[in-house]
Amino acid sequence: MSLSVPPELHHDLVLVEHLLRERMRARLAIISMVGPHLIADPSDRLRALMVLAIARLGNRSGEQVAHAAAAVELIEAATRAHDNLIDEQARRAGRVANGAWDHGVALMVGDYLFALAAGEMARSPDPRIIGLYSQAVMQICEGQLIQVTSLAHREAALTAYWQRAEALAGSLLAAAAQAGVLCGGLPEPLLEPAAQLGLHLGLARQLAGEIRDMEADGALLQAGSVPLALLYAAGEPPVPEVQAVFTNPAPATIAAALPIIRATGLPAARAALAKQQDAARQALAQLPVGITTPWLAALIDQIGGLA
Repeated sequence: MSLSVPPELHHDLVLVEHLLRERMRARLAIISMVGPHLIADPSDRLRALMVLAIARLGNRSGEQVAHAAAAVELIEAATRAHDNLIDEQARRAGRVANGAWDHGVALMVGDYLFALAAGEMARSPDPRIIGLYSQAVMQICEGQLIQVTSLAHREAALTAYWQRAEALAGSLLAAAAQAGVLCGGLPEPLLEPAAQLGLHLGLARQLAGEIRDMEADGALLQAGSVPLALLYAAGEPPVPEVQAVFTNPAPATIAAALPIIRATGLPAARAALAKQQDAARQALAQLPVGITTPWLAALIDQIGGLA
């Protein structure tokens, strides 16, 4: 995803990039073995920008805020490193894959990145940020344990989908927005609307990615993911083609299911995306108006087009 950086945040983001480069320098070769883009792509800094933009609503910026922003990017990189250990399709089927040497490297790199993030949290201007980020990491771990294991009962499947999405796509961005409140010296009651802004932005971003994938080639299905559009298309009892791709996401089953998912599932998924955007706008309206408010408003409008 490529984000536009507002001029008022450019200097702060440069500080964040400097911190990330300095922290990663010693182990960059090993980290790149797990994922060359774990932390190397400066065009996707949504979490850091959320910290910086919300802090600017309180007219705060500088190195301490940058530490909080760097911490959340290191946490995101750590979770992505650990994601390399997970085979979604096998786990949904109740199978546990045997470990391999590269799994051990991914585990150690993820742990190393979490340790680096802890160091940045300690340098942040408010100790409560440690609690916010720690809670988000716990939610992410819990979300990884939630699976849509059956299409037989659509409401149960939808409940599991949203619980997992809120944990994996929304919790860290919500914590980043709350960290911005604390970094900006804003009143404590603003923590909740900030969290809602981050949560709904994260959910909207996930839905937008799923929708684009269903409109394209269904790569998420091949990877074992269960997009919202599939659940809406499943029906009760499940449509055979959708059940088949859920059970065995092979090229033939994907090709058979995609037209059904596009016709019956995508309209509901698009409506869900619009609902998340509206909820994000409502949350932003509860925050004070500042120099970065127009950028945050534009981000909500554009999130449907961001990968």
